Amino acid sequence: MLNYSRLPPAVEQILEAAHWAPSGDNAQPWTFEVQSEDLFDVLVRIEAGNVYEYRQGEPTLISAGTLLENIAIAAPSQGKSAGWQYQGLAGNVHRIRVQLTDDRAAAGHPLLGQIERRSVDRRPYQLRALSQGDKRALSDAVGPEFSVEWHESLAARRKVAGLTRLATDIRLRIPETFDIHNHIVDWKRTFSPDAIPSRALGLDAMTLKIMRWTLAKRARTEMANRMGSPVFAGLQMDFLPGIFSAAYFAFRLKQRASGPADEASQLLRLGQAVQRFWLTATKQGLALQPCLATLAFAHYGRAKEPFTVSAAERRKAEKLAERADSDLGDVPSLRFIGRIGHPKAQLQSRSLRRPLAELVREA
Repeated sequence: MLNYSRLPPAVEQILEAAHWAPSGDNAQPWTFEVQSEDLFDVLVRIEAGNVYEYRQGEPTLISAGTLLENIAIAAPSQGKSAGWQYQGLAGNVHRIRVQLTDDRAAAGHPLLGQIERRSVDRRPYQLRALSQGDKRALSDAVGPEFSVEWHESLAARRKVAGLTRLATDIRLRIPETFDIHNHIVDWKRTFSPDAIPSRALGLDAMTLKIMRWTLAKRARTEMANRMGSPVFAGLQMDFLPGIFSAAYFAFRLKQRASGPADEASQLLRLGQAVQRFWLTATKQGLALQPCLATLAFAHYGRAKEPFTVSAAERRKAEKLAERADSDLGDVPSLRFIGRIGHPKAQLQSRSLRRPLAELVREA
């Protein structure tokens, strides 16, 4: 394997684009093993015990797919084309092999300039509908393997916002998320390389102060929960932003995978489709926020999985699953959901990325 200082220039530029892929809580759960100027492996780790990693780490595999799409988009700028093959799971690490091929006809990809611009915007958006041209461009970016459904009317947005609010109420109350939430927020930096800046959470200053105080100790969080803090947080983080959006969107599988390896490859391809969708939205001047916690807790509720020690929150998850099936239809075939719209202003705070040198594994 090649260490960072010996990376071929083309590979370095491709990986520099790759590592700007989105990941849950900006965890960046991947490293790169570079064998040569045309061959490298992406190693993607699933965090054991993380309640958000439902269905054996599905969100992280989707994130890895967004990384693969960044590679595919960046490769032509280096005179290359890129292909990948899923190699399997060892322990909690997925391995994906990427092969680069010289391509004299390669030309710069129209989405390349959007890779570092793409971000999550958790704030309320303008009350302005998507144009038919925007929706057509976004749907075309997805490709034929997955379908995109739109929830645009006020009534539809209220229903989905209600689901996301219920998911937030669950995740803020269960003890299994306390350490996760305590470590993912960067209270000091406006632009964080390895977490989520507090100013990017979409909360007002007073709510942020309360959140910082409660996250310092589990006993404080429990006291705030008894006083109804999750209700107000869900209103500010989910319900109002959901209303102030152009639409919610959902990616649905057209055909189920036939086995574990096929399912992993399908999720990676889904991640590629999500990234094309997201980068196209960025190019169109649109903002986007994923809402995967809703799918996570709906899955647990539907499967009656003991994801928490709290019986009350398990019952809420079952209620969420029933409502989601009613409002979204066949939730098991949904694999990604989010909200989209026209931003009110430019972002002043966002997650960045760890230096590439920290992600390249040495021999």
